This record gives sequence, structure tokens and C-alpha cells, in this order.
Amino acid sequence: MFLLAVLMATLSIEDYVTLTHISSPKLTPDGKRIAYVVNRADMERSAYDAEIWLAEADGSRNLQLTSAPGNDNTPRWSPDGKRLAFLSEREGRAQIFVINPDGGEAAKLTSEPTAIRTFDWSPDGKSIAFLRMEGPSPEEEKRIKEREDVRIADVDDKHVHLYVADVATRAVRRLTRGAFSIYGFDWSPDGKTIAFDRAPVGGLDGMYRTDLYLLSVEDGTQTPLLARGGLDRGPRFSPDGKELAFVSTSGIDDWLAEQHVNVLRLDGGAAPAVVSRAYGRTPESLLHWTPEGIFFEGPWNTTTQLYRINGTNVTDLTKFEGLSADPDVANGRVVFVRQSLTSPPELYVTDLATFAPRRITNHNERFRDRQLGATRVIRWKNPKDGLEIEGLLTLPVGYREGTRVPLLVFVHGGPASRFDQGYLGYLGPTYAPHALAANGFAILRPNVRGTGGYGEAFKQANRQDWGGMDWLDVNAGIDKVIADGIADPDRLGLMGWSYGGYLATWSLSQSKRFKAVSIGAPVVDLISFHGTSDIRDFIPTYFPKMPLPLLQERSPLLRLTEVNVPVLIQHGADDDRVPLSQGTMLYRRLDELGADVTFVTYPRSAHGVREPKLRIDVARRNLEFFTKHVRDR
Repeated sequence: MFLLAVLMATLSIEDYVTLTHISSPKLTPDGKRIAYVVNRADMERSAYDAEIWLAEADGSRNLQLTSAPGNDNTPRWSPDGKRLAFLSEREGRAQIFVINPDGGEAAKLTSEPTAIRTFDWSPDGKSIAFLRMEGPSPEEEKRIKEREDVRIADVDDKHVHLYVADVATRAVRRLTRGAFSIYGFDWSPDGKTIAFDRAPVGGLDGMYRTDLYLLSVEDGTQTPLLARGGLDRGPRFSPDGKELAFVSTSGIDDWLAEQHVNVLRLDGGAAPAVVSRAYGRTPESLLHWTPEGIFFEGPWNTTTQLYRINGTNVTDLTKFEGLSADPDVANGRVVFVRQSLTSPPELYVTDLATFAPRRITNHNERFRDRQLGATRVIRWKNPKDGLEIEGLLTLPVGYREGTRVPLLVFVHGGPASRFDQGYLGYLGPTYAPHALAANGFAILRPNVRGTGGYGEAFKQANRQDWGGMDWLDVNAGIDKVIADGIADPDRLGLMGWSYGGYLATWSLSQSKRFKAVSIGAPVVDLISFHGTSDIRDFIPTYFPKMPLPLLQERSPLLRLTEVNVPVLIQHGADDDRVPLSQGTMLYRRLDELGADVTFVTYPRSAHGVREPKLRIDVARRNLEFFTKHVRDR
């Protein structure tokens, strides 16, 4: 009876899928009201709906503003704070709608042939600029209709361009054309100029080779502002319009280079100045430049903090053991989303002068009384080179010190992703660590070398060495949990998605210590992965010059000769990042070796499974798999 009571109060797999997500808070220019997005699961439709909510900054009122099925997101206040624009998919593809938050229905502003990606008001509130991908031309539509629609790689690609809509007349004017794609932009304070970043290709590859341009809103003239190697992204004008802040690799053409905040004077002459060197990590949010400084969110080991730059001084505003993210700043006030290992995400507000955050929402109040397995940050050293590794260890619910329990090791993807101190954590709905802890497992989540948020040297430490020292990092963490008297060495399991799936596959030829291995969307053959993935620059970043012998040596599929451990493979059927062929090849090889292997594919799923019911299936299969082969063996 006691055990039943404990289990009823824990966090379930269904809870992971149905927890309310809060994002994109935007303050009115006077800092008194906040529009934000609430994302919730509709289990009957097995879909997530996003709605716009409206809160008073003093906490006196909080109400739902939109309720159309589908996604309403990206709220943006007009400069006078009287109107709210947002993106909605209520009629199909995402378009801009405008609403009076004090009453009335939302009015559709745009009817573009492709989905709008992002937008922003002009300073005078008369126009809205937006980005969208080009649609087919009349000639292309004719070829499609006549079934003559052949495509030439890198020639017939569609690009993302900048448009502007007149709010009063709804007339749309195209501002840019050409063989390049735009990722982000910002209006100058006088509304005459737009700064934007652009790349010759689209997608994730293009994001790492962007240059900065200025555009005249009146006649569309483009002026190159900064053209150099690597990434220069997310331009933001200073309040006086004389400078531009942006995030940059400072001319280094390398995906693994740390990105810093740069400031460029627009009167010419001076080179961009790096102003965030003291922080030394890559900002995760867009910059907010106000009279009080430049604000951004950024990782710090397993936490996420809010930072302010004044000159070259970088101040950690939050110093919080958890995640403080998605900030917006207006009129001396900051709003952001905060969560921790034990507190679910909610909206917080503070005045900059005092910086005393107060919670103003209660969307996840029902989760506050759940019994969770205690999670602690632990550290250990790689036995070969002494590098210190950090990770999160979650103990079973009701754990008694000195008791040995089954241990599951969860390896993250990326490889530059990281495990953080969020309530659900990285890929929480995929593996549901607290649901595993409620069923008697301890879970180790190691931030092995290659992880982001620990500085550039750490992030680059697995270059040319996948499955090498990073694999030793994982095993050294397991050894520590065993040495601490927590893990039962005879009941160990391993799981991971994407790059985590790579290391999980790698384990099959490297170790016999695991009793079961769960592998999600794995990279198993580096050469075929490079030839089929939608990110062609990825493998050359980690394996410069693409040495074929090394790529073959570090391909876990080619090392499999005998597998005597049960294996579960899970993969999205529509995955372009790690194509389904990678999981299929692994399944066939294991099946041919006579292994105990189960291969599950998820329809309508890309690199991550997103539909609520399918997410439940992913997590539930893992719980049942590890219960049978690890806990109860």
C-alpha cells in the first residue's frame, strides 16, 4: 500500500508529455503587460496546441487571449502597445494576425503562399516586415501541373527572403531577391533601414556561413556590412541606431568555434569589437539592446543564466541553479521563463533595479507536489587524461543510502547538446528519467567532452575522436557511481538518441557490462550518413579532410561481429537529419548476427518524435525494455 501511494505521487510518462510549456514572453513597451505562448497537448488529437496568453506584469491578471486549434505563437507588440501581432496556423500555413488585446477578434494580415517564419513591427507601427521561403514561380507551377517538374540540386533551391506588409492596406512588398537566404533581421530605430544576416544556402548549413547587410526600406538597396568567414547572425541596432550588435565566430569558419557578442559601429572604419569575451560561451537567445545594456540568455555548465553586457563587462543577473531563459526587456523590467530540477517552468518578472524575480503564472501547479528522485550534480575524471567531466545523477524515488540499484546511462546528442537542470530536462519526453526513477532506476546523464556550455576547448575535445575519449568519459562516470555504492554493476543499461545513439551503438562492440541497450535515431556509418544527411558540413566539422580510414574505423556498424545483449532501436520515419537508413542498416546487421533486436519506426516523425501519443510509446517501450532486461533480470 505504501509503495502504491509513492508511485501515485511520482512523475509519469504521461506527465512528461502533457506538462505545459511556456515560451516567447514579450513585454509591452511600457513594461506593464506580457504576451506569451502556452503549449499544451491535446491527447484526443495527439497534437500540441499553442495559444497566446496575456498577463499583467504585477501579477494581477492572467488570461487566455487566443484559442484557435493549432498553433498561435510569436507574439509581437506594436510600438504603442495597443495591438498584438502573432503567427497562426488556424487556416493552414503560418500567417500574421493582428488583435486588439482589450477586445475583438484577430484579423488576418497576410495570405502568403508559404509559411511565415518570423516578423517584426516597424518603429512607426505602420508596417510589419517578415521572412518566408519563396514559393513556386508561375513557370514552375506550370511545369508541376504538366508533370515536367524536374529539379536540379543546388540550382532549383528555394530561398528565404524579406517582405514588408502595410498594416492598413495589407499590401505586401518584396524587399529582397537573389540566391541567398535570410535568417534574422532588425529595424533601425528610424525605420529607414533593416539589418539582416544572409547566407548563400539555406538550412542548418547556411546558418554557419552568414554575412551582414543593410537594406534601404524605401528602394530595397542592399549594402554589404560585414563579409567574412564563419557566422555573423542576429543583428540588433543600438537604441540610438549608431551601432549594431550581433553574435559571431569572429571570422572563424568552424561549427565548433564559440560564438561571441560583437558590436560594430555603423559610421565605418573600426572593426567589430568582441564584448562578451568574459562570458566565453555561445548565447542561446537573440540579443536585446536597451538603454540598460545588451541582454541575452546563455548556458553555464548544467544551468542557463541571464546576462547583461555594459561595455565589455558581462554580469550574470540570475546566478540560478536551474534554467532562466527566453528573456525580454522593456522599460527597466525583465520577463523570462524559469525552471529547476524540482520546479516546473513558469513565467517570472523583475525590475532591473532590484532584480528580485517573482512568479506570475501557475500553469504547472499540478506538478508541484510530485515525488521526484533526488538529482545531484556529480563530477569525475577521465582516467586517461584527467579531464573533469560533469553529469546529473538521478536516484530512485525513496532511495536509501547504501543500497545498490540498477543504473541506466543516458547519453545526449549533438554532440554539442547538453544535459541541464531543467524540470523535464534534455529529451525528457523521449526517455522520461523521473518515470524511470519512479520504477526503481538510477539515471546517469553525463556531459562528456564535446558537450556545449563548457567552453570552446571542451566542445572541441572530441574532434577526430568519436567513440574514443568521450566513450571513456561515459565509462568513468559509471565506475564512479558504482564506487559510490549506488549502482549495481550487474544491472546496467545504456540509452541515447542521435549522437547518443551513435555511442549506444558503439557500446555493442566495446563493452559487455550493459544488460540492455536502447538506440534512438543512431549514426552508425559515418560515410553513408555524410552522403544522406541534410547537414553536409557536419561530419567534415568533426573529421576535417574526411579521412576515409578513420571514418570507417569510427563507424560502429562496421565493428559489429557478435552481439549478445538485447537491443531496442527507435527511429522517426521522416528523419532527414539522421536518415532512417542508418537505423535500418543497424537493424539488419544485428538481425543477421542473431541478436535479440526490436526495430520501431514512428510515422510523421522527423529527428525527434513530436506527437504526444507517439512520445508516450517511445518512453513506455524504454521503461518496459529496461525493466525486463535490467531491473528484473
